[in-house]
Amino acid sequence: MRFKRSPIDEQVKAALGIGPRERVLAWGVGDAAQPEDSYVVATDAGLYGQRGDLRIPWERVIKGTWEQPDFVLTIEGPNGAQRTRIRLAEPRDLPAVVRDRVMDTVVASEYVELGEGYGAQLVARRAPGGGVEDISWSIVFDAGLDAGDPRLRQEADRALADIRASLGI
Repeated sequence: MRFKRSPIDEQVKAALGIGPRERVLAWGVGDAAQPEDSYVVATDAGLYGQRGDLRIPWERVIKGTWEQPDFVLTIEGPNGAQRTRIRLAEPRDLPAVVRDRVMDTVVASEYVELGEGYGAQLVARRAPGGGVEDISWSIVFDAGLDAGDPRLRQEADRALADIRASLGI
């Protein structure tokens, strides 16, 4: 999928910490109160924004949903999935580009049941341009489940080992 890009100011890129080798794919304007301080920029490597406070590599983004006027990101964190809301006064192509980039990082995704009526999504991802050796796996438990529960964790780890063996990853 090809998106129309318009240039973004070099000062904005520098303020957000976007590297010189990164390619800007899309950008939007955040909080309407101070638009000059609230650009959100999607590059080929990740998502940047909020005056340089936000830097998320694509392989950590589980999903992004557009809930006007907010862009809601679900991000893989150290203690499971975390949701982040970003208010966008002018989204432009940002939601579509984020969806495209997140999908490009997914190598495999499978839902497994861990008990009656509950389970987890097992997802293999790699950074853009990464190889098989760069694949990382995440376990996203259903809402309401305790990711720290040793029994659930053991069941999920067992299911993950089975899937990895079946895929040869």
